[in-house]
Amino acid sequence: MPLRACSADRARGRGFSLVEMLVVVLIIGLMTGVAVLSMSLGASHPVRDNAERLAELVREASENASMQGQNLALGFWRHGWRFYVLRGGGAWQPLTDDRLLRARTLPRGLALTLDLQGEQVTLKDHDKTKPQVFLLSSGEMQPFVVEIRGSGHAAMRVRGSAIGEVKVQRVGDAAEAP
Repeated sequence: MPLRACSADRARGRGFSLVEMLVVVLIIGLMTGVAVLSMSLGASHPVRDNAERLAELVREASENASMQGQNLALGFWRHGWRFYVLRGGGAWQPLTDDRLLRARTLPRGLALTLDLQGEQVTLKDHDKTKPQVFLLSSGEMQPFVVEIRGSGHAAMRVRGSAIGEVKVQRVGDAAEAP
């Protein structure tokens, strides 16, 4: 084998081509992008998460009230909420036998406010509440607005209408309806 052929083969085997380097840089860039996206998507937003949880639970409770033909209610305190059921004799009792509609407490640092018919309701610091929002078996509910706030997070508003619609909005959004 001529000397020149050996040296040419060795020269090719010593390093990476420009195309190989660009492919590696592209793969690293894609992996970094995926990692950043997954971290931001997985980030917890406690105010938004709890507002959406409350809205879903109110929708579920309203649906249950309609399907089972029983009236339910919702009571709030500064740091949580509880569902009630109207039992025989016209007495409201806490709903304790339903795992989905159990009493909920907000994470530390979050608090809520309640507005009924344009009036701010003074909420207690403990969970010994009385029903404040009524979910009727007809599918109607008492209109309400609940705001959930936390330090360092945008406040969220959960709005329930008389016809049973429940919406979640960021406080200050232009799309907010009065």
